[in-house]
Amino acid sequence: MPNTEQIRFQTDVCYIESQGILKTPESTLKLNLSEQYILSYLIDNYGNPVTKDELLKVGWPDRIVTEASLFQVIRALRVKLNEKKKGDVIETLPRVGYQIREFTRETINFQEEANLSPFKKIGKKTAIVSAIGLAAVSAGISWMKYVPSHTPTNYIIEKDRIGSNDITIVTANADDLADLRSKVKELIKGQTKKYGKLVTQNERVYLLKTDEFYSAAWCAVDANDQCIKNTDFSYKIATDEWDKFANIVINNQKVYHETPVIQTEYAREPTAVVYTSYIDKSGIRSKVMHYFMTPTDNKGVFDYSLMSFIKDPDSGNFRALAISASKAYVENRESQFLQTIKIEPEMFHWAYQPSPDYDEKESLALKHTCHFECQSSDKRSYYNYVVYKQPNLLLMLNEFTGFFWNSTSQGDPSISYSDYFSGLVPDEKNKTDK
Repeated sequence: MPNTEQIRFQTDVCYIESQGILKTPESTLKLNLSEQYILSYLIDNYGNPVTKDELLKVGWPDRIVTEASLFQVIRALRVKLNEKKKGDVIETLPRVGYQIREFTRETINFQEEANLSPFKKIGKKTAIVSAIGLAAVSAGISWMKYVPSHTPTNYIIEKDRIGSNDITIVTANADDLADLRSKVKELIKGQTKKYGKLVTQNERVYLLKTDEFYSAAWCAVDANDQCIKNTDFSYKIATDEWDKFANIVINNQKVYHETPVIQTEYAREPTAVVYTSYIDKSGIRSKVMHYFMTPTDNKGVFDYSLMSFIKDPDSGNFRALAISASKAYVENRESQFLQTIKIEPEMFHWAYQPSPDYDEKESLALKHTCHFECQSSDKRSYYNYVVYKQPNLLLMLNEFTGFFWNSTSQGDPSISYSDYFSGLVPDEKNKTDK
């Protein structure tokens, strides 16, 4: 492979313009087009102030956007360039614009990199899943990765019955399957040792492991094997925080579904409410998503939007996180799950503001929301899978966020979220491929 040039900034992050990527010894991060245009333009104009108007034209050559879009890109670049303090790489010039700080130009040989083993080159974690980066929301959120999903993911699915509990394990590889099997055994052993028996009874349990997190979802079931109202809940667990989650399960202290009251100017009764508890080092304990889904004129096609919120650890109030809008298509294909829903993003907007209460670098809630921002900015489709359904309740799986329950709004019991997907397939004549 030929030599190419990279730009090394004072933060030891390198920009390879020919590929549109940022590199550190641990990570490789793909910039979206606007970020590439703006960073390259700042580098080309090193030593000269660049106005906001110039960057607006450069970053979005085919459309007109507001300064808010520019601020968001600059903020994302600061994070991805690993600025410890504002201005380490991109200097703000009040009432003028921006200017790039000092950097060095280096020549790299891709042939030498190609000869390295994958584990030496990018590390074991990213050797398993080739990851590219996401746009970040604010200072402190860094190096978030995802795998572009153009086709549905194939999973390894294993089901087991332990006592009166049905266990389903979903992973992308055999190593993760073995890891979760071992962890289930540890949970059973821990509970049995503490109480003299397995106290978790009559539950439907789902577990997932990815490179970035564990996901767990439960519901208590009745005599008809249906989930009992308000017993649905889910956890997202950072990979190094499993022990905290294990203690919750062993001590039978699981947090169950709750119904937070959130008033907005735009909607009073969402189609479905999702409640998730997070176990990480961020200080964010939970996140709520309100889904709004409206059938269109095309069979199996829906306007699909959501508003998400995170819970303040002290007040218990919910702060706005983001809002997005998409199109959802019921896929007419064979699936490992009950149904496959293809989501095509149309709009994403951050409402979140940085907070000293949270360690944003550790936040799974913010990382997961960043996945959706990047998919929206690049118009990249992704998939949700219907894993389980009953009237007014769905269990969904998303490869970036894990398992999540969709509980139909209790304000209008005539609306059954799960019914929307029953027996529907998209009208291929009316669907436009993107």
